[in-house]
Amino acid sequence: MTANTAPWSGSIMLGTGWALIDARIGTSRPHSHLAHQISLAVEQDLEISGDADMTVPTGHAVALASHVPHRMGPQGAMVRSFYLDPLFRAGTRMSGGSAPILLPPTEAAGLGAIANAEDARRWASSYLDRSHGHPVDARLSAALTNPDDLSSARALADVACLSPSRLREIVSRDFGVPPAKLLQWLQLQRALRALADGGGLADAAAAGGFADQSHFTRRCAQWLGVTPSAGLAGFAVEIML
Repeated sequence: MTANTAPWSGSIMLGTGWALIDARIGTSRPHSHLAHQISLAVEQDLEISGDADMTVPTGHAVALASHVPHRMGPQGAMVRSFYLDPLFRAGTRMSGGSAPILLPPTEAAGLGAIANAEDARRWASSYLDRSHGHPVDARLSAALTNPDDLSSARALADVACLSPSRLREIVSRDFGVPPAKLLQWLQLQRALRALADGGGLADAAAAGGFADQSHFTRRCAQWLGVTPSAGLAGFAVEIML
C-alpha cells in the first residue's frame, strides 16, 4: 500500500435496492452510479469534489443524485451514506441533478437516527415520497422485480414485452442510461451481495454474470470508485432480506 492509499472500513447494512454504510473514508477515484446517495457528515466536515465542489458541515447531509460524478473526503473522516437504487421501489424514479444539494436539518436528523433495517426501509420510503419521484414505465417496473433473469438487453425487452428500440427509449428516459448500463448496475449488485455473503472474488464475479473477476473489479471501480478488495475488505456486512 502506498502513502497515498488508504482502505475504507466500517459497516454495511445491505437490502434490496438500498444500502446503509457507516464508513471511515479511504481512497477512491471520481465516479458516478445509478443509486441516489445521501451522506451525513458525522464527526467533521465532508469534502465533496467533482464537477461542483462542496463542503458539508458536520451534522449536515448532502444529496448526490444518480449520475453526478463525485469523490468524498477527507481520508479518515466518518460518514454515514444511504444509497437508493432502482430496485428499492421499481415503480418510482427520483429526479436527477447536476450538483450536490445540501439537505435540510430534518433530513440529516432522520438519516442519523436509523438504527436497524426497519428504520432504514421506512426512512427510504419516506425520503422517496418527499422527493416527489416520477413513475417508471409499468412494463419496465414489472420486469425489474426479477432482475436475476435479466442477462441481456434482449432478455429485458422480452420480459417487459417491449421492442429493443422502445426499451432503449424508456430506460434512457426513466434511468438516464441505455439498457446495457442498467443491466451492468444490476450485475454489480448481485456480485456485491455474493461477496458480502462470504464468497470470493471469483464467486462474486460468477454470481453477477461477469466474464471473470478482473471484469468485476473493473466495473466496481468504474461505478463505486474503489476495487472490491480495497473498498469492501474492511467492512462488516449484514445482508437484510
